[in-house]
Amino acid sequence: MNFRLTAILFGIVFVIGVVLLILSFDAPDTSPTGVLVAELDTAGKKSDDVDEIEFERPGAEPLLIKRTDKDRNTWQIQKPIVAPADASRVQPVIVALLKAKPTTYAGNTGNPAAHGLEPVGLKVTLRAGDKSSTVNLGDVTLGDKGVVFVTTSAQPKRSMAVRRDDLMALFREPKDGSAAALAKWTADYRATAVFPGSTEDVASVRLELPNKKQALALTHTPSGTWTFDAPANWGDADVEGDAVPLPGTFTGVRRLLGALTSLNAATTADFIDQPKDLKEYGLNADNPDLVKVELKTRDGQSATVFLGKRETAPAAPAVPGAAPQPSSKVYARVEGVSGVIRATAGDLTGLTGVIADPAPLRDRTLVNVDRNKVDGIDIALPGQPVTKLRRSGGPVWRLYGSPNDPQPAFGATVDKFLDVVLARRTVKDFPAAATFPVAATVSVWADGFIPTADPKAEPTKKGEPIKLEFGPREGDSVRVRRSVPGQPPVEFILPAQVRVGAGLDAADVEAAVKKTRLDLLDPSLPTFGSDAVTTLTVSGANGFTVTKDEKPDPATKEVLWRYTAPEAKKGQVADAKTLDGLLQLLSTTQSVTRFVDESLDAAKPDEAKKLEEYGFLPGPRLKVVVGLSPSSPDKERVYEFGKDAADPNFVYARVGGRGAVFTLPRLVFDRFMTPDLRDRLVLRAVPAAAVNKVELRGWGDAGFVTELTFEKSKEGGWVATKAPPGYAADPAKVSAFVDILTRERAKTFEKGVPEGKHGFGDPKASLQVILHWPAGVVSLNLGASPDNGASYYVWSGWLPKSDPVFTVDAALLKPFKEKPGGFAK
Repeated sequence: MNFRLTAILFGIVFVIGVVLLILSFDAPDTSPTGVLVAELDTAGKKSDDVDEIEFERPGAEPLLIKRTDKDRNTWQIQKPIVAPADASRVQPVIVALLKAKPTTYAGNTGNPAAHGLEPVGLKVTLRAGDKSSTVNLGDVTLGDKGVVFVTTSAQPKRSMAVRRDDLMALFREPKDGSAAALAKWTADYRATAVFPGSTEDVASVRLELPNKKQALALTHTPSGTWTFDAPANWGDADVEGDAVPLPGTFTGVRRLLGALTSLNAATTADFIDQPKDLKEYGLNADNPDLVKVELKTRDGQSATVFLGKRETAPAAPAVPGAAPQPSSKVYARVEGVSGVIRATAGDLTGLTGVIADPAPLRDRTLVNVDRNKVDGIDIALPGQPVTKLRRSGGPVWRLYGSPNDPQPAFGATVDKFLDVVLARRTVKDFPAAATFPVAATVSVWADGFIPTADPKAEPTKKGEPIKLEFGPREGDSVRVRRSVPGQPPVEFILPAQVRVGAGLDAADVEAAVKKTRLDLLDPSLPTFGSDAVTTLTVSGANGFTVTKDEKPDPATKEVLWRYTAPEAKKGQVADAKTLDGLLQLLSTTQSVTRFVDESLDAAKPDEAKKLEEYGFLPGPRLKVVVGLSPSSPDKERVYEFGKDAADPNFVYARVGGRGAVFTLPRLVFDRFMTPDLRDRLVLRAVPAAAVNKVELRGWGDAGFVTELTFEKSKEGGWVATKAPPGYAADPAKVSAFVDILTRERAKTFEKGVPEGKHGFGDPKASLQVILHWPAGVVSLNLGASPDNGASYYVWSGWLPKSDPVFTVDAALLKPFKEKPGGFAK
């Protein structure tokens, strides 16, 4: 081998060696995936397996954080102090270290001493059972490609570079320098909340003023309420309290717990790990205002916390001239945790006050249930049967217990009852138990009944009610005894009037709860649509029956009603508009004036006597039966009218299918008692299209009477066959006159025979009209006006001889009646 070849081979070997040396500076560790924590990675450990993380740096005690409950993922700082750790701050560090990998970096020399790793600045060890991995961190560089130089327990002699962003969870801020100086430490990992859990997590709380021997203790019950443990026998506490509480007061458990569970350290500076003197913070054991709070959560966590001094410097007013806001800082010491916390707090000014006197927290709501779940109410008044109200699967309340039940109850009255009984925080006082006369006993069920398949059957009871016994009003107060199933009775004092509803209107307690069945009956009368009516029968002194024709009048297209009784009127047309007015009156009379009696049985002598007094026995004074079409849910509506009530403007009445007797305005009775159903289309039988001759005689105001005769030609047009010379008839006007006359409705029917005032004998006022058609003839006389030209009297031979006069509207007839030119071209 010659010298040149040897040199070339030697050079190749040298280059390969240099390349391998350079690559060794950034070569991956022995982990299967190339991560820093090789030992844990090789053992297949994940973040959930890590149960301990330890930080070490020169000149400081080690920081040791251990997992205390894997299921709840809770952590505790055990060195250099003992304190809860925040899992949300610990977990990202573990995840970052488990994922971090070396990266190629030109500035990495591979020499630990050159990159702040000899001696080690920051040492972080992860432990998972008997396995552990350590990462040593040295210098940190800035820039988009900033790195952290590290060595590991798997590669202790070789520096590696890791992207700074991958390990940012370990540092307070993105700066360059030493990892030891930049690293988060004890305070950064502490849990900021003073108490575990949130308001909804709390199972019990006890607050004490230990140096005053005063305590308040509350427990969350399985049913969702809060009850007093101390003071004893105080019953329930109010969960929500006043909607707008006064500053410095606690009237609801939720707000009290919110004030406690919101206590937190706003910054790391709020952790005082080594307080010199607890008295400086008001946490000395002999402080008379020292507050001790013992809180337990539903998942078994607990904390005992002492609250001391509140910072006295008020915050700046939010608005110039406004009162300073309450202090927002309080010093707290958690039992078993080192140091003191300067906690951010809400308004705690009422805390010592509510411990000394918990009365504002007492549940002052008489019945604290969900209104939407109330489905049963019983009202018992002395000497009267129990009134039973039930609601089944909807908003409608019904009465049960009487022969005609179920009947709809009056929703407005039930709502007012519930407004009063369920009104929030109406209790004024909690008196000692005493004997008192009971004016009304009320039972309220919430989700207490099972609906039945039969809509007429009373729902089946499945639970016991809350029972309320109301005493009589005494001054401005009412005493109430409440009995809740499984609890001893409790007595309250309510104001005689309570504020209810969105408008906070005053409602009288006694009036709202002392309701009889008559008070609770729905005053709404059964309605119907007039289009659905097929027959109307009125029984009484002027009884009749009318039936609707299947088809309307072919000429007017109006509904036709005909008498079917009495026999003398059978077949006659009854006036449709008058009948519609009667039906509208009955269907729109929406409520009774007042109920006076209910469920009277004619078979019982005492009740039969009452029915006689009301005018329903031996039969009603007037009975109205409205027959409805077969497609209607009900086949008829029945109304009975009795005697006049004490107030003559009203009459006694009742509705078929209901037992209640009530009063209605006399107007309704009078309209049906004496209806005028004469057909107001007097000339309905005249076929306007068939009229072929019109004779007219009148217009004598000119000093002479004019006569006109118009006859239809074979072509169907009108011609004047009798008229003054040169008169030219306008066929359209003649046709219009015939149509108007035959379709004109009578405004009134006059009593008696024609008189001078009617003007029929006055040539200047009267216009005689005769209409001819092949099947008949009718004569009319249009007379004077009774009302300055708005109407005309009309005399028709088609009306009874005793009353042949009626009035019509003059507007359309006036051009023809005033002068004969009304018919001319």
